[in-house]
Amino acid sequence: MALPSTIRLHGAAAKEFWDEKFPEDWTPGEIKQIMASSPWVQPAEVKFNGGPGGASGFSADGYFSPGDRVIYEGAHAEKSPGAFHALARWESAKPLCAAQKRTPDGASDFYILSLTGDFPDELRPRDGEDAASSEARVDMLRTSTKLDRKSGGPIYLARVQSIMGGELFYFPRMDPITASSKEVTFVTKMGPLEFKSKFVLKDMLYRGKLEL
Repeated sequence: MALPSTIRLHGAAAKEFWDEKFPEDWTPGEIKQIMASSPWVQPAEVKFNGGPGGASGFSADGYFSPGDRVIYEGAHAEKSPGAFHALARWESAKPLCAAQKRTPDGASDFYILSLTGDFPDELRPRDGEDAASSEARVDMLRTSTKLDRKSGGPIYLARVQSIMGGELFYFPRMDPITASSKEVTFVTKMGPLEFKSKFVLKDMLYRGKLEL
């Protein structure tokens, strides 16, 4: 005998609103949730790697590059700049595009992630930055930025674009990310700050399909 529908559904996982409703029916609160606290958006773990033997550091006067003299002892010692907060978001994923009612250029060829946060001014591109300085900054990001798959190997950065409050990172789709990788960790480094955000692929399903 068939069980009553109320019993058959007992314990079944509730569908997320983005699978139950069309984007045009999402409320402002639901759009905010997708943009800020959905599986496609993760806070970044931020580590400060300055100090003895470190590549760089901070002081009250700003950011020191490896060639500068940095004091790590005494009254004028450089200290960690404190807690930084950053958010990584998968901008090329269909639910994010639907929430923003736009698709970023290049989304068909690249996985596009944004990293935004309260970065120190010393780590942001400077107004009027010359081409050589800009290229050097991008080259440094290329060496330290990747999508690290739990299985399948890393995907390295192709290009980067500065945006208000952060950066857009582009990774080629030529070697596609599949559900079999299970997890992908976004990794980058800016000066002495290292950022990591882990994404669980089984949670990044939109209408039954992995969307990145």
